[in-house]
Amino acid sequence: MTTKEQNKSSLNKKIDWANIDKNKLRSLLENSLEEEVGTDFLSTPIKGDITTHSCDLEGKSKAKLIARTDTVCCGIKIAQLIFDTFATKSLTFVPQCKDGDLVSKFGEIARIEGLSDEILLVERTLLNFIQKLSGIATYSSTLVKIIEPYEVILLDTRKTTPGYRELEKYATSCGGSANHRMGLHDRILIKDNHLAAKKIDNVTKFKNFVRSIRKSNPTTFIEVEVDSIEFALSLSSECVNAVLLDNFDPTQVSHVIKYLDKDIITEVSGGISFNNIESYAACRPDFISTGAPTHMSTWSDIGLDWYN
Repeated sequence: MTTKEQNKSSLNKKIDWANIDKNKLRSLLENSLEEEVGTDFLSTPIKGDITTHSCDLEGKSKAKLIARTDTVCCGIKIAQLIFDTFATKSLTFVPQCKDGDLVSKFGEIARIEGLSDEILLVERTLLNFIQKLSGIATYSSTLVKIIEPYEVILLDTRKTTPGYRELEKYATSCGGSANHRMGLHDRILIKDNHLAAKKIDNVTKFKNFVRSIRKSNPTTFIEVEVDSIEFALSLSSECVNAVLLDNFDPTQVSHVIKYLDKDIITEVSGGISFNNIESYAACRPDFISTGAPTHMSTWSDIGLDWYN
C-alpha cells in the first residue's frame, strides 16, 4: 500500500454502533424522559403521561413502525435503551430491518408489543430519534450515490447538533458516508482561522508555518485548509498528509489536482450541495466533505400504527 493509500484509508473510517458511548446516550435519554413526564414522575413515568393514565388503559397492544416514504433506516438499536430509561417492563421490539437498510414506502421498520400505556409512553421519543437519524442517513445515501461512480468518498463534518455528534455521525455512516474527525482532539486540521490568528498572509509565511507544525508533530496526520490555488500548490507531502480545498469552484479544483504533489490527499468542501456535488465529484478529488446531511436533511416520515 502506498503512502497516499494509507493516508486515504485513515480518513475512510465509519463509526459503528458499538463505538457510541452508551453512558452519554443514556444521559440524553434521561433528559428526553424528563421532557415527557416532568420531574415529579421520573420514578413512575406512566403516571406522568396524564392523558394515557386518565384513560385507564388495560391489556396489551401491538404496533408497527411504518416508513411513509423510501427511507434509509437508522436508530433501531436505540429502542431498548429508551425502554430501559423509561422503566417499561413489558415491551418487546422486533426490527424488520437493520440500520443502513433501505426501507421502501409503506415498508415495516419494526414491531412493538406490550402494555398499551407503555407503548404510548415511549412512542414520541422513539419516533423522534429514529426519524431524525433516518433522515440524516437517507440524505447521506442520496449524496453517496451521486459521487460513487467517480470513486469519490463522502465525508461528514463537525456541523452537528450539540450533544448528538456520535449519533449524527453514526447516521451519516449508515447512509454510506465516511466520518471526518470526531472533534478537535483526534487530528490536526489547520483551518483558515488558525492561519488568520497567526497572520499568515503570503506563501512564504504559510510554507514556514506548515513546516514548523510538521517538525513538532512528525508522525501525526496533518491536514491544512486553503482558500487559494497558490497556497495549495505550495504544499509538499513531506509537510502535510491532506489538503482541504475550501470554497474552490470545480475548475480550480481540477487545476489543483493536476499540479498538486500526488501523495497529498485532496478534500473538497465549502458550499457543497445536492445541486453541485456531482460537478465537484467529476474533478475526482479523494474526498468531498459536507455538513448538509446533518443540517439540511429533513426527518424521515415514519409513523407508529396500531394493528391486531
